[in-house]
Amino acid sequence: MRSVSLREVARATAGTLEGNGALTVGTVGTDTRDLGGKDLFIALKGQRFDGHAFIEQAVDTGATAAIVERKNPNVTPFRRLFPDFPLVLVRDSLTAMGDLAKFVREGLDVVAVGITGTTGKTCTKDYLVSVLSTGRRVAASPGSYNNEVGIPLTIFQAEKKDRVLVAEMGARHPGDIKRLAEIVKPEFGLITNVGPGHLELFKTEEVVAGTKAELARAVPEEGVLVLNGDDPWTRYISKQTKARIVRFGHGRSADYRAEHIKLDAGGRPSFVLHGPGLEVRVNLPAVGRHQVQNAVAAAACAHQMGMNASRIARGLKGAILSPWRTEVVESNGCTIISDAYNANPCSMNAAIETLTEIGSGRRTIAVLGAMTELGKDSRHYHEEAGRYLASNDVDLLVTVGRRARYYASAAVAEGMPKGSVFRCESPDEAAGLLGKIIETEDVILIKASRVAGLESIVEKLGKPCFSREKLVANV
Repeated sequence: MRSVSLREVARATAGTLEGNGALTVGTVGTDTRDLGGKDLFIALKGQRFDGHAFIEQAVDTGATAAIVERKNPNVTPFRRLFPDFPLVLVRDSLTAMGDLAKFVREGLDVVAVGITGTTGKTCTKDYLVSVLSTGRRVAASPGSYNNEVGIPLTIFQAEKKDRVLVAEMGARHPGDIKRLAEIVKPEFGLITNVGPGHLELFKTEEVVAGTKAELARAVPEEGVLVLNGDDPWTRYISKQTKARIVRFGHGRSADYRAEHIKLDAGGRPSFVLHGPGLEVRVNLPAVGRHQVQNAVAAAACAHQMGMNASRIARGLKGAILSPWRTEVVESNGCTIISDAYNANPCSMNAAIETLTEIGSGRRTIAVLGAMTELGKDSRHYHEEAGRYLASNDVDLLVTVGRRARYYASAAVAEGMPKGSVFRCESPDEAAGLLGKIIETEDVILIKASRVAGLESIVEKLGKPCFSREKLVANV
């Protein structure tokens, strides 16, 4: 980021400056473990940590100033030890971080894009960044830097030569996206879809839609809002914006759509992309039919931003997706589909479809952990996924964890043989079981919400044991 004075930092954050106001900072960090070389330390406080306890370590790693909360009990003893160290004292350091990012954003010569949605937003962001990077310098959220910490860090890392800012926006409460949009100031908005995600926090899908619509309200009248023409909530969201609307989807009414979709032997899609004055064949690097929708959404936004057909096709083909999202690993003759970063009902169904498509003619195994934050209807959604899995003729099911048992009972009720269903309590137990039952040529899906920790199974399956030991299902 461009260098700013501590006086500007204090003004942007409504903070009280203690120290040399003319001192400038050009890099920002929040974690002393990787703060080396960064000028400004922001002491954040969460439910399980308090960065104020590490201000002294920040000084030791080279920080020249810090933003701290004026009422935090760690500040007074630090000041006794370092009476001359420059501080900006604020009411709330997280709010101050966002306010500083907003100030820095205003000084960037970029066109900003905000992306949100229940599913697909990270992959869509990755596709869009890849396309835009064929012709422009892009600053973008790495991985899932999509919250009130990640987005400011993305802005702080932007460089003077960058011309586009792409910000993925997640939400855990109503108002979250509104706040992120205030920081990013997007001229373009993209909403992938609305579905039953984080219902434990949002309670209803209507509240989810209202929260996603906060991005629609933030896009200015001269901007562009890209919406999913197949999503039932699009009509509602369309009424929440003054921006020009373009739609992507499968139907003929969509402005951008994919036709002649084909999957190769590895499950990688190709299709013909149609749009206003646009027709081009696209090959995707990732597996799964659901990736087509993500790619078309990104292409629609990129085309509206001036990218031509050849750059769109090249960028989509060369995209590198964030880890643990439908990654395919070939190990000892087996194909492992690693999709263990996140899970909700929509993405779970998409993963099951990918398993059956890649596994056509081979034995398929679904290793499923719980989908979290689904609220009072959590059991219903797990049972629905279990029935969907059984109806897609998956050969074996391994559930991991207590809440995942509902997959098993529903799959058996739907007709899956009891002898094909196994219940495990932990990822370690599941990895041990798989080492005994998997065979060469098997296709294995590993899918759950991040907290289930199923990515450890992928690591352990790198050297599976192909034992032919007879096992008895435990359902």
